[in-house]
Amino acid sequence: MPRSIIEEFFKNQYSVGQRFTMLNALALGARELASLPTPPFITNHNHTSFPSKMLPTVLHRKYLAVGNQSTDLVQHLLEGISHKAINRGKEANVDKVPNLVRERHLRMREPARISEVHSGTDASVLTSQMFRHQTTFTDIAAEFFIAPLINRFWLFLRNEQTRETRTAHQKPLYRYKGAGTSLILNPVVLTHFVSTLAVLVHAAQNAPQWLAVVAPDALELAVTIGTRPVSQMEDNEDETDRQDGQAKDKKEASVLTAALELVLVVLDGSLELDDGRSLGLEHTALMLGAGEWAGEVFSRLENGALVEGGGGVQEVKLKRSAAGVLLKVDEVITRWRRSMVDVR
Repeated sequence: MPRSIIEEFFKNQYSVGQRFTMLNALALGARELASLPTPPFITNHNHTSFPSKMLPTVLHRKYLAVGNQSTDLVQHLLEGISHKAINRGKEANVDKVPNLVRERHLRMREPARISEVHSGTDASVLTSQMFRHQTTFTDIAAEFFIAPLINRFWLFLRNEQTRETRTAHQKPLYRYKGAGTSLILNPVVLTHFVSTLAVLVHAAQNAPQWLAVVAPDALELAVTIGTRPVSQMEDNEDETDRQDGQAKDKKEASVLTAALELVLVVLDGSLELDDGRSLGLEHTALMLGAGEWAGEVFSRLENGALVEGGGGVQEVKLKRSAAGVLLKVDEVITRWRRSMVDVR
């Protein structure tokens, strides 16, 4: 089922609302399988943006609830996750399960033994025996949720950039735009996609493949989205948008924030599981690159750089996420500086 949703998500015939529904289903399903709390979305039905223009009461409540659930559910979950990651200090890791105990918990489970079934056994007893070993989210997270989502995105991004290259020589009116309205590379949909991936990565933190596969793959995707143009619409803005001697950053603030929050989730999980050893020693260049990117974003914001869609609450979230990534990277470097080799 998750693979079917992921495959449908990358088709071009769906609207923004339908894509949000698919991503919300993946995020909520993952948290339920991982036995994580899924707080119900609370909608204030008495609050209206335009009180003079309302549908009948029943329809007004219906469409208001659906709209808020589509846009705010994953963002609400990720905001709580990022807040905990930023506020978690070194003292919080003192009473963690020792590494040897954790390794024993993450060993491959022995296959279920074949037991003899007597002819007179009740059907209810057989059913209870069959479902005694329930599949958890950590057993299927990498194979059915995260890896298909990341791999399918890379394939989709390659195809979209190829289509843009083929029509780059034509007039602007006839060029293919991979970041068009309701398409996946549109900042609105892309932000929701990266936020959903961050929720999935956080829910799968105890999976056996997390440190070796999930964390570096998610970190690479976040850094790529945050630093490289995903569409020619972003790539052709270097010399045209200059105001008062400052270049206007074409990357949307919401996309930058979601990518930085994904990096924050990965770094926090790595610090919690093995003190950042795997990322710091096995993926040194990628981790240091994420730190340099976060430092560049933070310094430019402090110097008053303009970001598309920034300002207000969005700018506060962007600064907070960049600062959180800087602190996590510094913590990893502090612990493993003597063993790290910069291979860039």
